[in-house]
Amino acid sequence: MVWYSYYIIPIVYLIAMILVGVLVAKKQETRADFYVAGGKMNAGLLFSTIFSTVVGANTYMGFSGMVYHDGFSMMWLLVAAGSAYFVLFFISGKIRQIARHFEVFTLPDLMALRYSSSVAILTTLFSLVALVGGAGGSILGIGVILHSILGIDTTLAILITSVVTITYTAFGGLMGVALTDWIQSIIMVIGLILVIVFGLQALSPESTLMNATIIGSEVMQTVLGGNFMSLTESATFMMIMTWAITFLPLNTISQTQIQRVYSAKNVKTIQRISLLMVWFVALFMAFGLALVGGIGKALIPDISNAETIFPVLAMEVIHPWIGIIIVTGILGACMSTVDSNLLGAGIHVTRDIYEKNKQRLGKTINEKHTISITRWTLVTIGVLSTFAALWTPSIMELLLLTQKIFAGATFIPIILGLLWSRANTKGATTGILLGAGATIYCQIISSTIDPVIIGILFSLAGTIIASLISTEETEKGKQFIYKTINKKDMVFLSIILVGYIAFLVGVNFVNVWPTLIVITLIGLLIGVLLLIIYILPRKRKIGEEP
Repeated sequence: MVWYSYYIIPIVYLIAMILVGVLVAKKQETRADFYVAGGKMNAGLLFSTIFSTVVGANTYMGFSGMVYHDGFSMMWLLVAAGSAYFVLFFISGKIRQIARHFEVFTLPDLMALRYSSSVAILTTLFSLVALVGGAGGSILGIGVILHSILGIDTTLAILITSVVTITYTAFGGLMGVALTDWIQSIIMVIGLILVIVFGLQALSPESTLMNATIIGSEVMQTVLGGNFMSLTESATFMMIMTWAITFLPLNTISQTQIQRVYSAKNVKTIQRISLLMVWFVALFMAFGLALVGGIGKALIPDISNAETIFPVLAMEVIHPWIGIIIVTGILGACMSTVDSNLLGAGIHVTRDIYEKNKQRLGKTINEKHTISITRWTLVTIGVLSTFAALWTPSIMELLLLTQKIFAGATFIPIILGLLWSRANTKGATTGILLGAGATIYCQIISSTIDPVIIGILFSLAGTIIASLISTEETEKGKQFIYKTINKKDMVFLSIILVGYIAFLVGVNFVNVWPTLIVITLIGLLIGVLLLIIYILPRKRKIGEEP
């Protein structure tokens, strides 16, 4: 490894993340503080922590690598995943209201309240599988980044950054994670803007930045050909549906997402942010990262590992000092997914196993002692995730495998529990077991139909049939009846939906791309400004929900 002075930037960054976690740890007095930031997270922090948790190594590196390898039609996969936030809009307000009236910190808490402790235990099991896999995939992404850019041995890079991430997460809890996510989100988005702008400039070195941006799609089409630029060439409808179904639970009812819904300061905040995430992820990030894959293919057509195209472009098309800041942002993107998954998994073990066992025995829960146990649990799970990262060769492979098992098992019982009062414990148990069993079996035999689709169909049938033929649990269904969407929310939804449809129609026509590229860059820039503005405390209006 050759040492360059600008390598000091990621080193300082890693140290800073630890300091943030240590400083925040001094304010963690209760489990609510550690688990859900006391339910007081403002719009800026909430948006950034949701965004950076979902948009990690799997997106920045895995997705841009897929576009590099298979063409722009892969863009539909991230569009499908980001569109899940439409669903979150309809259920997040209800979940936040439940958190306001009951002591719930985790996804299994919700399942225990709606169904039973046995359903909660099953949910804990499959959620842990997804969280450890998600953390492992992003830890692997960190190793790939540091190896491809700095020349550090991949195993050593994984070990170093695992220690850093585990440390600041264990100290800071959700608020510490959110603050580091806020920093990481700003760097990540600015990095994407710069890579697109300077990448297009590199495609047309004789042009100005503005002109290169306008003619960039035309140049890419000339270099790459119509098939690569086509949005219907490689992606099939079934592939897109599979991606949507796989990531729908991750972006709506996973532990990492539910935890952030609980932490929102009120219903309106989480509902509006859910809709803004549709534009930011399904449109701006999807198109922006697809451009990175296309630009990379045009400039570096024979890269050895397609998943490294983003960091390699950052270092090669921009000045090394700026490039290393961007690479550090991608490093942060990986870490933000790791920290959220570790925190979720640690809370599962402490809250859903340790605390529930003490409650059954009638013992008192000590706040400080419980937080301490959670921290040590985080360390243990972090070690397991690190081994998972060392074991698998692909970021996306590890992430998709574990997410499919979680989705097949739990998505239907959770959604029906929120929306269908007739769903009951026997139905949920049957749905979870059938869905998980079908998903795992189809994964083993490599079925022609994607395992997660079969798993969800089995889960749907099991939940509905078993609920209908067993005794109705009327009271449990009634306590989940909340109306949280008003006329103003529907107007906001309509605006988001119109913009969403218009953008996706336009992206099918390459001659419209210059306009969409400019819109994407402006949208990403506005996102950065809003993150900075909305981090500031706002004076509450009289009568507003605290």
